[in-house]
Amino acid sequence: MLGPRRDRRSTSAMPDSGFLVPKTMPYLPQLDGVRALAILIVFAAHCGYSHVVPGGFGVTVFFFLSGYLITTLLRIERAQTGAVSLPAFYLRRSLRILPPMYLTLLASGALYGAGWLDWMHVEPAAILGQATFLTNYPGLFGTEAVLPVPLWSLAIEEHFYLVFPLAFVLWLGRLRPRRAALACLGLCAVVLAIRCENVWRLPDYSLNYSWTHTRIDAILFGCCLGLWNNPVVPADRAWRPTAWHVAASLAVILGTLAVREPAFRESLRYTLQSAALFVPFAYLLHGEGPMVRLLASRPMRQLGLWSYSFYLAHMTVVALVLHVRPGLHGVGLMLAAFPVTLLWCWGMYAVVERPCARLRRRLLADRPPEPSLAEDGRRAGVTPA
Repeated sequence: MLGPRRDRRSTSAMPDSGFLVPKTMPYLPQLDGVRALAILIVFAAHCGYSHVVPGGFGVTVFFFLSGYLITTLLRIERAQTGAVSLPAFYLRRSLRILPPMYLTLLASGALYGAGWLDWMHVEPAAILGQATFLTNYPGLFGTEAVLPVPLWSLAIEEHFYLVFPLAFVLWLGRLRPRRAALACLGLCAVVLAIRCENVWRLPDYSLNYSWTHTRIDAILFGCCLGLWNNPVVPADRAWRPTAWHVAASLAVILGTLAVREPAFRESLRYTLQSAALFVPFAYLLHGEGPMVRLLASRPMRQLGLWSYSFYLAHMTVVALVLHVRPGLHGVGLMLAAFPVTLLWCWGMYAVVERPCARLRRRLLADRPPEPSLAEDGRRAGVTPA
């Protein structure tokens, strides 16, 4: 069984509510597989299959997973230490996110400057927007001519990281888990209302896709699962969905992808997809079944470990391959770009991500650790790739 263990010795009481949560986040290899599946969806879409492969849904999966993991980690830290350290949280996020991102931007800019990317004219102001997590609001810099590094979704996550921990410390963490989850659902309803108003009022509402205030509900839905009915938290006594429940939720997701009406796609679609993700995530987190075993397989775990660097670099690699071989498209483009992107990920992990992970552990030794494949796979009896 790959799910979290239900061991009384691994739990401690939250000081303000009496609810039990684990002392540490258990290693769940199937979540690495979810990351791998999401990045493959995004990669296929960017290689010319966006008309049949829902790249935007892959990003929604990343959003939901981020909300779930961050909320669970905050609950664990509060239970283990009695409080949430905001400086520790921001330091951990900075060391995890910033070094790979800035190095990828630098590499992409160098390739562009050398003339090896057949890309639009890039404006310095646009690069500043990418570097400061504002690229999802392109009007702020008067241009959309950015480097081929897809940072709009990372910008949304960074805005969430800036606000949510503070909201947890001051508000959500003081509520019963069910009430905190309902509060997040209320915020999701507000975001949906804003999207609907934009569709009604704005001549061009396509930026509903990338604005933080119109897409952050996908992350908040993940927060809801972290706060209530969380399979990792024994005291939550989480609902265990069946395969039929999962099939029904996937049917809802497929239905949202089948509807091509732009007004629906930029309003209700994101809500239905994010809400439907509750079921497959709950199923996977319980840690049983053939899908869990597939996602927890070694190749999926390895790609999941590298998924962040892969996401940052894959569009630059695709542009580089197209510069060298302009006629490539579809499967040929994927086969050419995939190994080059993996090579970049291998180097990034060895030279940047792994040393930064060691630094995080050393600087934050008094805080509950974040699980990772390299660190916690051995502890869980799973051989890291």
